[in-house]
Amino acid sequence: MITIADAIDLDTLRIRHEFLERPGLALTSAQTASRYALSASHSTALLEALEADGFLVGGPDGAYRRSTVERSE
Repeated sequence: MITIADAIDLDTLRIRHEFLERPGLALTSAQTASRYALSASHSTALLEALEADGFLVGGPDGAYRRSTVERSE
């Protein structure tokens, strides 16, 4: 059986892939919303979720970057 992921899951995967493919990438919530055609609230929620997962870190400039800490589970 084929299941379709929720839109937020697909957007999360797209953003994760972009940060993996482009080391040093730093994006604000507004830049992420514009780049991926997302609403501002959806963009913020995605970036905050990726930060909570330890994948991204938010900086004092409002930009999110790849975390340098690897989490083991």
